[in-house]
Amino acid sequence: MTNPYKFGRVPYLLRPFMTVSSPTAVILGAGFSYVAGLPLAKDLFDCEFFIPSKAAERRFAAVLQSWRAWQSMHGEHGPEHFLTEIYRSPKIGPVPWSWATEMVAAILATPLRHDRGPFQTRYAGRITCPVNVPQHNTFWDVMLSRFSISGVLTTNYDLLAERGLRHRPIQRPERPGFHYGGLSRPQILKGTALPFSVVKAERDIELMGTIPFYKLHGSLNWGLRWGVLSLYQDSRPAFRHGGDAQIVPPIFEKEAPSWLADVWNEARQVLASCSTWIVCGYSMPYYDSSIIQLFIDAAKNGILTEIILLDPNSQMLLERWNVIVPGTKVRALPGLPEGLRRLATY
Repeated sequence: MTNPYKFGRVPYLLRPFMTVSSPTAVILGAGFSYVAGLPLAKDLFDCEFFIPSKAAERRFAAVLQSWRAWQSMHGEHGPEHFLTEIYRSPKIGPVPWSWATEMVAAILATPLRHDRGPFQTRYAGRITCPVNVPQHNTFWDVMLSRFSISGVLTTNYDLLAERGLRHRPIQRPERPGFHYGGLSRPQILKGTALPFSVVKAERDIELMGTIPFYKLHGSLNWGLRWGVLSLYQDSRPAFRHGGDAQIVPPIFEKEAPSWLADVWNEARQVLASCSTWIVCGYSMPYYDSSIIQLFIDAAKNGILTEIILLDPNSQMLLERWNVIVPGTKVRALPGLPEGLRRLATY
């Protein structure tokens, strides 16, 4: 079987090795985005972020005040516990659930320093801009030249993976592009023209890539208004109207909302159709019970034979994977970028 995503120019390190032809699924967790500078769940409330308005500033201040008061009494627990408490008691909790989700979205949507460019902060970090993270570029070089990728899944909300795969096929570097799996096509993303420029950014683009990308917990560039899901080139839904980005925040016992059902169903089918899973930066937190069940169901009803872990704590995760997918070969490699060097010669 020929890898449909293998292009002519391959990094020198990879040239001597043949492509793994078995269908492969790539699973990305928070650790994948962490190497680019985004916070992990445990550090959500300890980083700088963009505040879009005075009203948002007041709401965020209330959330932070409640977090600090809560943390002083529950020092051993993290933001996931705090958010779960608000979610379970949205009317009597310390702050409204909508304020907490707005702040989580704003934190993760705030563009990294090198991503701001000429755009206003709320429109920066666009899907049309290539990712500027060496570890991610090397990651996709290895994935696309060494494996036959059937689909990519993530629990992340940010746009880093989209920017690495690119919104359409390109040649330098060679990328096949992506489209959102589980959402109807054509997929037209709204944009914002770049002001004061002779060459203006496209206002609308269509996702033309071949790799389906499944965002299991929603995305910062998905906005839902009046029951209609709209897609954007940037993370503006996180900063408008009190934050209407469609994401499932990190809480215990979280389940996918009904509007994500098709995304999950197609993701399960892709996982079942792949004999190899490459899991990068996913720590398998115990509150992700729905995701874990997704893996169990897909492995039980599919052709999975091997899992490759790319994670600084891969040896610790090895036992957990052996429990949920017994009988499957699991290889534990270091995280990015060290694990890629070993994977490139696998």
